Amino acid sequence: MKDILKNFLRALGITIFIGIFVSHDFRTALGNLLAPVFDPLYAKVGVLYTVMILAFITAGYSTLIQKLTVDYKKLKEIQQKVMEFNKEYSDAVKKNNQEKLKRLEKEREEVMRLQSQLMSMQFDPMFYTVVVTIPIFMWMYHISTLNPVVNVPFAGEIHVGQFYLIFPWWIWWYMFNSIAFGQIVRKILKVGQ
Repeated sequence: MKDILKNFLRALGITIFIGIFVSHDFRTALGNLLAPVFDPLYAKVGVLYTVMILAFITAGYSTLIQKLTVDYKKLKEIQQKVMEFNKEYSDAVKKNNQEKLKRLEKEREEVMRLQSQLMSMQFDPMFYTVVVTIPIFMWMYHISTLNPVVNVPFAGEIHVGQFYLIFPWWIWWYMFNSIAFGQIVRKILKVGQ
């Protein structure tokens, strides 16, 4: 049952991720899905605090998902084995040590399997968080198209949909808050230690 749920969430995450690039209607539908929940919050506290609250929420559940789905002890063990193999292999290639290279070739298949397992351990949490995060982003994107104005330090009044470098301002605000809150939540939940 656990594997079925895992595969379903992985497939749903991939579908949502691809869907937002393919269809504008799909993006709109995802944003509208969360409108009944977030529109009242937006109406009450405005875009600045709404994005900040959503950044805190996404940092919280994504960190919790990582804590529940990733075995960090096993992850570090695999990383260490792969690193040691790569160092040993690189050293053997530099010294042209054919005997050692033959021995390492036999181990290579096991290391490749470990690397595959490592990738899976790192990507699975991403697919689970995408299921919730992308609809939230689509809702925030919709709000930003309304071009709400906010007063920010050092810049004065700006439209949250205005681009700075390659992203609209609201994404920079979201990332700043998400990284800050994420670090706090990671410390509290002791994720990755």
